[in-house]
Amino acid sequence: MASSLIDAPPRLSAGVFGYAHSAAARRPMSWQRPSITSWADFDELVALPGRPLLARLDDFEDSLLVAGCAGSGTTAIARLFKRTDGLADHAFGHDDELDGALLLAGYVERFDDRRHCFQTSYLGDRFREYFEHPDFRLVWIVREPATVVSAMLNAWKRAALDRLLPPGGGRPYPETTGRSLSSGVSRLDRACAAYAESIARTFEIAARLGPRAAIVDYDELAAHRAQLLPQLCAFAGTPFDRRHLCHLHGKSVHTAHTLAKWEAARVAELAAPAYRRARALCTIGAAHGL
Repeated sequence: MASSLIDAPPRLSAGVFGYAHSAAARRPMSWQRPSITSWADFDELVALPGRPLLARLDDFEDSLLVAGCAGSGTTAIARLFKRTDGLADHAFGHDDELDGALLLAGYVERFDDRRHCFQTSYLGDRFREYFEHPDFRLVWIVREPATVVSAMLNAWKRAALDRLLPPGGGRPYPETTGRSLSSGVSRLDRACAAYAESIARTFEIAARLGPRAAIVDYDELAAHRAQLLPQLCAFAGTPFDRRHLCHLHGKSVHTAHTLAKWEAARVAELAAPAYRRARALCTIGAAHGL
């Protein structure tokens, strides 16, 4: 059985990793267990029932986490913070979110004592693990659904959507009373369901994390980055550098989707209500005086 391969998270030494703090000085990764190079591997070998995905979060003092609905700009925001002086660059593979997930799960060992920023959207419906840890700050990103759903349908591989919402997974259908998704439901409706399910987590995160979470609308942040990014950096406890502004742009704000009119209407019906309710919880933005 694959699960027997990692009955306990391996604790690898810095010597095994052979990493220096400089990215240019890194040497190749050395694995003592099967190497994880894809999210499919991660799901099979690491994300097992009963095994915490944030098992080592408390080892990373005052870490900064960036998450939200998949496709909402979390990668751009996380990478922006990772460019900040004083934050570690923990990437060792082709996917820095996957690398961080392996560090947080304890499948590989830390190699840098500086403060870390992790993108944690991969937690999905296991997001309540956040509430088991006391020492982190969370930047939670929301984004209007047409852009996100369009990306799910047109830019993602089918496996990526299946990972968010399996065709026969039986998860609740958005804005209904108990209907479940079956394998016959269209990809558009599945994408809307995945979006609504993920953005609904905003309410519990806001209620349970309080001031430890900053909730921000990606489009608003991009459109008003000169005013809002300094506020977000202040929450994160990182210095604001005006050079970071070039890593966000407003060109795609509210115009990035390629949905047909009937598809946009379906998104407005199934996903937009959840977005409007979640956006009202934003702690940084125009509603708060920019």
